[in-house]
Amino acid sequence: MAFLTISGDSSDRFELTEVETTLGRHPDCTIVVDAGAVSRYHAKVIAEGDQFLVEDSGSRNGTFLNGKVLSKAEPLKPGDRIRVSDVEFVFNTDTVPEFARPETEMTFEGSNFGIQMVDEGTDSLSGVLPNLGSENQSQVEFRSSIDGLKMSATAEAKLAALMQINRELTGVLGVEEVLPKVLDSLFKIFPAADRGFIVMKNDAGDLIPRWVKNRSRHDETETVRISRTIINQVIDSGEPILSLDASEDSRFDSSQSIADFSIKSMICAPLVDAGGKAFGVLQIDSTAGRGQFRDEDADLLAGVAAQAGIVIINARMHEQALHQREVEQDLKLATEVQQAFLPQTPPESCGYRVRSFYQAANHIGGDYFDYIPLSGDRIAIVVADVVGHGVAAAMFMAKLSAETRFCLASEPDLARAIEMLNDHMSRLHVERFITFLVVVIDPASETAAVVNAGHMAPLVRKASDGSLVEPGEEESGLPIAIDDGMVYETVEFEMAKGDLAVLYTDGINEAMNSKDEEFGIEALRKLTLESGDADEVKDRIVKAVLEHVGDSPPFDDMCMVIIERTGDAQLPSQTSKLDDTLDDDTLESLNETSGGLL
Repeated sequence: MAFLTISGDSSDRFELTEVETTLGRHPDCTIVVDAGAVSRYHAKVIAEGDQFLVEDSGSRNGTFLNGKVLSKAEPLKPGDRIRVSDVEFVFNTDTVPEFARPETEMTFEGSNFGIQMVDEGTDSLSGVLPNLGSENQSQVEFRSSIDGLKMSATAEAKLAALMQINRELTGVLGVEEVLPKVLDSLFKIFPAADRGFIVMKNDAGDLIPRWVKNRSRHDETETVRISRTIINQVIDSGEPILSLDASEDSRFDSSQSIADFSIKSMICAPLVDAGGKAFGVLQIDSTAGRGQFRDEDADLLAGVAAQAGIVIINARMHEQALHQREVEQDLKLATEVQQAFLPQTPPESCGYRVRSFYQAANHIGGDYFDYIPLSGDRIAIVVADVVGHGVAAAMFMAKLSAETRFCLASEPDLARAIEMLNDHMSRLHVERFITFLVVVIDPASETAAVVNAGHMAPLVRKASDGSLVEPGEEESGLPIAIDDGMVYETVEFEMAKGDLAVLYTDGINEAMNSKDEEFGIEALRKLTLESGDADEVKDRIVKAVLEHVGDSPPFDDMCMVIIERTGDAQLPSQTSKLDDTLDDDTLESLNETSGGLL
């Protein structure tokens, strides 16, 4: 039996028992419509055998079928909507469609579905199709409603699909593997669904479609059109939404996009993280007509979305772990590269012993030290500290290393070389500065030279009286790379046999323990004054600093260089070198042979 109902009001059912059913404002019409600008004889439904057609009767404002104006008689199928002015009728029939009759096979997405006819309410359907034996087979039941015949998976089919979802999602580690498997399984649970998609928020909080599936086509790369009204409401509430007819749902009155997308029935469920916060949605919808889904379907989709949310979060954590592993590997390589920048062995200098200690706070650091050979057997010993630590500081340190060597090699005047270095680093316009200290030792001189650019002055222990001096402290200039055009001053200080100098960065004196107490400059001075050679002083200071820090994480990079004068200043000469290797008779013979040149 075919019939019409008023959309949104199923209480009135108009059975189409006549060959011609008229609709209009006139009292003689079969269905009297007294609303809006309805013509007296507006439209009619004509029965032709088993088929029904709708035709406009020359109305003033036209008759619409599924939103399109009628220009001629059009056949009707269950779920079609006939609009007469402001009133919309839904056409349906109690007759089981041909494809749903016993001994008939139907196919969705390439899989055979057995069809079971069941009783629901007062409408009775009968007949059972045999199970066709495919392991991917689902069962579908048809239920009669005021909106026509509806199709849904049986409880057994839903359970089987849920078990399949569990199997497919178990052990999945990539998000891109999770999403299509979830949607594939949903189409087996919800045979009435025309489309399914997953939308997730990115790091910026924007909604990004991650995967889409259409039953009628397999192109998941197409542009996805979504209703943000629905999605935002689900994300904000954290609760699933079921709409029997989204186009007429009062919750979405302000969303013209829903009508544009032709969405009828839909379910939208949130994807939530471990804290219960929604980070996306899983939605299925249908354009076939209202009432394709039920309350229990919404609960079922919410359960699938909860499970998918957990798997997606786990997959994200796995991806983050892989990324972290890659970062750690890169840091390990960067550490090796940085170590290659730093001196591997102490300088070979007659009359001096040099020792060093270096420890980065985070794999790689911004502290820097170097031994740079200069003319006349002199050696420039540099200790510097780029503000901050980590990768950025290490990269700036690498540039500093190259520029320092260039400037010291190209400019013999020590202060002028550091001024040149400052100009070069300042013109990089990097928002970092460097405290910088350079000490030049000369085996042929009793003095050393120092230029200080905003760094701690060296601690020099005098062997003659056991005192401690800090040369260059008052003459210190601004740190490197603050601004170009800075002027620096060279300061000379005595470096006699037995004298010892400690050069360090603030990671030493400002090392923090668990109580946020600094190691302190006074403790460093005291340890420097105690007796011992360069090795003993270095080991003593390092041990004291590390014991002070304890189990606390490193606060800053630590760098220290110890310079000890072990011999008197000597002017090297060819004669003295020969004297070390030849006896007096040989020297006399060579002198005679050379005409007295020796």
